[in-house]
Amino acid sequence: TIVSSYPFPNNHVLFSLLAKLTSSLAPFQPWALRLPAFVAGVAIVPLTWAVGRRFATPAAGLIGAALAAGCTTLIVYSTNARGYSLVAALFLVLLLIAHRIVTMPSVGAWAAFATVGALGLYTIPVMLYPLGVVATWVVLVGLRLRGEPRRRLVTGVVAASGTAGILALLLYLPIIRSAGLGALVGNKFVTPSPWTVFLAALPGHLSTIVLTWSSPVPPLVAVVVLALAVVGLCEIERGAGLTLAIAAAIWCGMILIAMHRVPFVRVWLFLTPLFLLTVAHGLLRIPWRTALPVEHAAVALAMLSALVALTLHPAENSGDTGIFPAAQEIADRLAGELRADDRILAPIPTNGPLLYYLSAKGLDTTLLNTPPLRTRRAYLVLEPARGQTLDWAVRSGMIDPTVFRQPVLLLSRPDVELWRAERR
Repeated sequence: TIVSSYPFPNNHVLFSLLAKLTSSLAPFQPWALRLPAFVAGVAIVPLTWAVGRRFATPAAGLIGAALAAGCTTLIVYSTNARGYSLVAALFLVLLLIAHRIVTMPSVGAWAAFATVGALGLYTIPVMLYPLGVVATWVVLVGLRLRGEPRRRLVTGVVAASGTAGILALLLYLPIIRSAGLGALVGNKFVTPSPWTVFLAALPGHLSTIVLTWSSPVPPLVAVVVLALAVVGLCEIERGAGLTLAIAAAIWCGMILIAMHRVPFVRVWLFLTPLFLLTVAHGLLRIPWRTALPVEHAAVALAMLSALVALTLHPAENSGDTGIFPAAQEIADRLAGELRADDRILAPIPTNGPLLYYLSAKGLDTTLLNTPPLRTRRAYLVLEPARGQTLDWAVRSGMIDPTVFRQPVLLLSRPDVELWRAERR
């Protein structure tokens, strides 16, 4: 089912395979399902240090890793059972491989480049962004060379990137055969929007990105963090580091213009470690190093940011899709009431977590999809905070008042409402 079915966009196949493996250790335990994301998230910290050491300075790598350790955005996606932290980690690995290629090219390095790129694409198709950024950086480095070295580097990265795409298509082949290529590249989240809508949304999108990368600092302090990043970027040697920023701007800008649709902010998670490395380089320009060694400053920064993160509970308070804290309570409530001819009406995002807890309790999850003609009673699970009221359910066509009697309110709180409606 994992490798051949793609019922929803953002179905992270490689992550789902890894989660299937780890969840076999402890069925229906959240920690087991989250374990692949957690391992990848933890790996981001040393990988940030390694990339900073290669592309900037060892000191910037150390401070950048300390900032990454307490970045609440990275924490959220290291505890969220999705593939975004895996993509971010693979991006950093790809950068290290690319750095090795431009300094000491080999067949093994090119093969590793193609393999890591394919695994990233098999995790989430948005790996197209980080893969393109690294490939563009290699091309820019190659254009600085002359003669045969330039040709080998440019043609090599084009061939390796193409190989990564072909390998990913082969991995996706069962899904393409069952659902078509459109399931991967033609969903509603990548459909181009009108240029006026795209341009109007762009400034707010960019400011949200900065706030996300700067977490957990408040918005006013985020301006200072952005200034440090700009200073750090300007101070990085005009070699690989600055070219990497240019490569990211070129490739991501081209994709945005081609699609003219603002993506989810989490798509840019892979750039967070690079942003933190530029912030680290900016911090190193402040004259504090004579009073405090870099190693001590890194430990202090990591501890301080971790303390802030633990205080803010970023994962629990995240407003990202898929969050429905009352899901277990609702599943427990429904367990004693459900019958074979019932229907559970649960819109996004209540449906996913509710499906999980119904499965964990051994209940019949097909009740989430009972055909209308067979439905005798309907249970509506709504989140008022998201505007999901009973009136909204009627207006959106979730429940037809001509078919069902006036619903009875079973549970009402600011975070959840549970209604039951009998068929007329």
